[in-house]
Amino acid sequence: MFDATFGGVPVRIFLVRRTSHGKWNGLLTTDMNIDFFKAWEIYSRRWALEVVFKDCKTNLGFGKCQSTCFASQIAAATLCCLQYAILSVEKRFSDYETIGGLFREISRETVQLSVAQQIWVILQELVTAIARVFGLLDEEVYDAVINQSDELAHIAKFYNLKSAS
Repeated sequence: MFDATFGGVPVRIFLVRRTSHGKWNGLLTTDMNIDFFKAWEIYSRRWALEVVFKDCKTNLGFGKCQSTCFASQIAAATLCCLQYAILSVEKRFSDYETIGGLFREISRETVQLSVAQQIWVILQELVTAIARVFGLLDEEVYDAVINQSDELAHIAKFYNLKSAS
């Protein structure tokens, strides 16, 4: 650590090297009362913030909103921050992937089935399991459960309407 003057402003400079043969790095501050550990803590927080902005710009399109409406700009930034927060929580509880890797994985998974389609898949699996247990064909179970049951016929109608749209 040493004190100096830079452009007429007193500064405190900390020189840091991670390994004995590593490259020297410097931390510069205008707070003349700060010690190295406090300066390192502030730098670490600032660096984490820089990483957040880089990840948001690279993976979430932060700053790409082309609207001239101020409210739209705020909404786009807010949505980006919310996406980052959700991804950060997922990262925290998963196997410590990078945010970019997590973003790509979640992007692939977002092309998921709608709720109605997911329910239909579950019903199909249920029908297949019932058919296997009773030694029937899937079509026989479908016919008995859906086509010959007034109570459940609306499910097939709903799915057919959903598929047509």
